[in-house]
Amino acid sequence: MAKQYDVLFRLLLLGDSGVGKTCLLCRFTDNEFLPQHVSTIGVDFKMKTLEVDGVKVRIQIWDTAGQERYQTITKQYYRRAQGIFLVYDITSASSFQHIVKWVSDVDERSFSFLVIWLFSEINS
Repeated sequence: MAKQYDVLFRLLLLGDSGVGKTCLLCRFTDNEFLPQHVSTIGVDFKMKTLEVDGVKVRIQIWDTAGQERYQTITKQYYRRAQGIFLVYDITSASSFQHIVKWVSDVDERSFSFLVIWLFSEINS
């Protein structure tokens, strides 16, 4: 079976539990909004293929669990990523303060990443 894309980018969503990583992912890939909080167990991913200047780009976005107990698992995915999105909830000061920890985790891997900060607000 032939590849259905020309370029593959692996991106990682990092941040505390409940900040909206899965909501952002589902909105981007499926154009859906999930108003209820469902914790990611370990790591999950979704893909979307876009055409940019005639090039088919497949974006593989890995959604990581924010809970401390899954950190050993999620850190294994850092080395395969070309970009990292750091996500925090603008209504939660602690989720913003914890971004420092997430940046430190990324820096420990000493790889070159494109790092982008995203914020979300969970509406109930």
